[in-house]
Parts: sequence; C-alpha cells; structure tokens
Amino acid sequence: MTDQPRPKGGRNQSVKRKNPQKPVEEPGTALWKKVLFVSVGVLFVVLMVVSSMGTSWLNVFQTVKPGAVVLTDVTLRDDQNRPVLTSNQAIYSSAIKENRSVFLVSPLTIDAGLAYTDPVMTVPIIGPQSGANYTLFGQEYNAITMGVVGMNPGGTKTVSLETNVTEERNYTAAEFDKLGGDFGNTSIGDEMVLSFVENPEAFYDNTTTPTYALRTTHVVNRTDDSVTLSFSLASAELALSKIQSA
Repeated sequence: MTDQPRPKGGRNQSVKRKNPQKPVEEPGTALWKKVLFVSVGVLFVVLMVVSSMGTSWLNVFQTVKPGAVVLTDVTLRDDQNRPVLTSNQAIYSSAIKENRSVFLVSPLTIDAGLAYTDPVMTVPIIGPQSGANYTLFGQEYNAITMGVVGMNPGGTKTVSLETNVTEERNYTAAEFDKLGGDFGNTSIGDEMVLSFVENPEAFYDNTTTPTYALRTTHVVNRTDDSVTLSFSLASAELALSKIQSA
C-alpha cells in the first residue's frame, strides 16, 4: 500500500475559536437596573395621570387672597353645636332625622376679604322647601368673608361668630304665643324659627314694602311670665371648594 500524503497546515485551514467570555456584572448591578426600569415606568404613569388632570390639580397650592372670589360650603351652628343652616347634604339629612330646625342652602360664592357693611345678608333656602331666604346678620357674613382669606381649596376652617353678634330679646308670655310659640310647654334650649325684615329701610320709606326672611332662635331663659330668645350663632364651619378667580 502506498502511503497517502498528509495535508499540510496552512492559512486556509479552519480553526475552531472560543467565544469571548461576557464580563461578569458586579453584585447588585442587575438589581439596580430593575429598580431603574420600574422607577421610570412609575414616573411615566404619574406623568400620564397628571397630564390628564390638566392644570386643575394646581389649585390645591393656591391660597385665598383678599379680592378673590371663592366657592365654599358652610355650616352654621348655635351655642349648643346644633346645625341651623348648612350646604352639606349629609349634615342636613342627619339633623332632619333628629327633628332639628335646620335649613339647606347652596354653597356660598364669596368675595374674600371684602368688608360687608349692610345690616343683614339673606341666603336662598333650598330645603326643606325653597322659596324663602335665611337671614344672616351683617357682622356674621363679614366674619365669613374675612375667614376664607388664607384658606386653600379642600381646606376647612371654623370661624367664631360669638364675638360678632350678641342678640337676645325678651318676650312676655302673650307676645311669645303671638310669635307662634307655646309658652306653657317651652323649655330652655327649645328652637324656634322667626322672621326678620330683609330691608330695614322700608320702615323709614313709605313707598317700600318690608320683606322678611327666616332666622333660627332658641330659648336661653324662662321665667313664670316671660321668655328670652337668643338670635346669636356660635360658629361657621367652612370647607373651601375652589377659587373661582384670584
């Protein structure tokens, strides 16, 4: 047998090469990458939500300044912490179930910090029946207009009204009964709704007819032949909805 020549080595000879090894990541690098990807994803979602809200969310950072027009819920309470007027439906419904003399009104639109100098301010009543107004004394409404200054949308505040108006009137038993009361069965703390004149100037002007609005009172003193009614309110609870114009 003739020996077969062995192939000689050359440049065209195929050589099997090993793939280069990937650098080993330092401990914690993979974890940080995951955290970074998750953080970017969350930020993207937040930005999408904020963009869908427009600029309305910025209102929470606004502060009511004098001259601003604001919309606020209000609840007026007497010195026994009973609500007598409110724009809060839940408070109104609860008081009605307890047979309280309470009136429902719409949220108030207020010129913040604007002094109110008229003797009375009337607010349209929407419940239990519409068509009548509720009387606020000018000092009480002025305390509310001043009280909203410095508030933020969504914020709450309680304004004291006790230092603004102290209104008490004494009535004989006969006078009280003429007002619609029942002197024989009246006790201290009993509530009563009376009418107040909306336009006091009508008493000095023969061409103007007086108009009246409602006001909640309660008995603060009683003797054998007289009763004292208080027309004062203790506080106004404010819950600012929004700033309509700065």
